[in-house]
Amino acid sequence: MENVATNIAPSATMPPVIEIEHLQKAFGSNVVLRDFNLTISSGENVVVMGKSGIGKTILIKCIIGLIKPDGGTLRVFGQDISKLNHHDLDELRTRIGFVFQSSALYDSMTVRENLEFPLRRHRRNKITGSLDELVREALRNVGLENAIDLMPSELSGGMRKRIGIARSLILKPEIVLYDEPTTGLDPITSAEITHLILEIQEKYKTTSIIITHDMELAKQTANRIVFLMDGIAWQQGTYEELSKTTDPDVKRFFKQ
Repeated sequence: MENVATNIAPSATMPPVIEIEHLQKAFGSNVVLRDFNLTISSGENVVVMGKSGIGKTILIKCIIGLIKPDGGTLRVFGQDISKLNHHDLDELRTRIGFVFQSSALYDSMTVRENLEFPLRRHRRNKITGSLDELVREALRNVGLENAIDLMPSELSGGMRKRIGIARSLILKPEIVLYDEPTTGLDPITSAEITHLILEIQEKYKTTSIIITHDMELAKQTANRIVFLMDGIAWQQGTYEELSKTTDPDVKRFFKQ
């Protein structure tokens, strides 16, 4: 697969959409983010890698306001997350899509109802087209329009991942946060999800953070890879740059 992300890398002059400075988060004595710093430009795909349980998912949950940091500054679209009231935080979240590792579909709802849910909750007074057409458009984007009336229990693991991505796209977000999008999938389905992430970036010019252990996914999608270790952005660069590192903690990821 061609590394499309390299071909559409954003210009260095593009404005930052996410600015993280000295971010800190601990759970008791377990410090997961100690002094994390990262700036992400508009249209950039940034892959965050690191060992399991090191704080990667905590990082993106802080970005969307699901977890409150203990210190530092986190700005999204220039807005300090810590200073937003509930209403303004909800408004900001409509500009951010979150793809959960488990897909987080409502088991009692059909695919159609799962995709209608964020529209009814966040865009009730702003919907210009019909709900049906908006849902079908989102499903067409992930190649699953025919699954519109299926229940989650009738979907394969790969289909659930795609539906989760479709639900995150239905509000036309400017940022998409992917939490382990290929975990638990076979190599062929993982390659399909990888290609889908690239299609979304190219079609919608989204800015993305992708949490993953999948080195092939990172290689194909990343404009930049950031290794989270010891609570900080330990090393970052392109796949090609980091594959030549002499740092033993980073090097081991390229030998998997």
